[in-house]
Amino acid sequence: MAISVDRVYRKVLAILNKESRGFLTPDEFSKISSQAQLDLLDKAFHDYNRAISRESTGRTGVGYADIPKKIQDRIDPFYATSSVTLTSGVGTLPTFYNIISISADSRLTNIERVKKSKLSFLLSSPLTAPSTTFPIYYVTGSTITVNPSSLTSIDVDYISVPTDPVWNSEADSNGALTYTNDGSIDFTLHPSSEVDLVLEILRYTGVVLKDPSIIQSATAETTQKVQLENS
Repeated sequence: MAISVDRVYRKVLAILNKESRGFLTPDEFSKISSQAQLDLLDKAFHDYNRAISRESTGRTGVGYADIPKKIQDRIDPFYATSSVTLTSGVGTLPTFYNIISISADSRLTNIERVKKSKLSFLLSSPLTAPSTTFPIYYVTGSTITVNPSSLTSIDVDYISVPTDPVWNSEADSNGALTYTNDGSIDFTLHPSSEVDLVLEILRYTGVVLKDPSIIQSATAETTQKVQLENS
């Protein structure tokens, strides 16, 4: 389940061409799309937090009105799992956007995350020292350190970094560029994010084409959509 990079590119070009606003090259589109996809993933986390807060006050519904579930569906395409081998308690994490949980022993033991600065405090007493029953970890960049170091492997549940979308093309008999599946990469985003994606790309396109009116129009549409969702 993904969003067609070709369909989005054609929509963006159609909107730009309608007003004779200029042309967005495939390379420019791919670069802008990568940033737009990251922005929408980050926005989904903030929207989810806001929706959960509203739900706690009884301001959400069920079924089609279950907004937290709808937003969670937008994050789920990026959900991934990976097994990491440890050497003396140290391993390399996959490229992640956000860590959900880390466990061991076939997911039977949850590993708690701590700040590295608190490790010496935890190790100072037998009452707080980590064990195979209550292990802990801290992350430094892409490196994870697990204590106790006797653990040899862990399971990581995380939100992955989106793969950069690519609109690839080939020349036809007349030398014109046409879309090809070979080498193209669709958006990982949930299909329900397509409208937001087009608007986000248009905002960045206004910067590339140095046309403030494009930015203003796209921003106004986005604002109106947010107001409708929060009303």
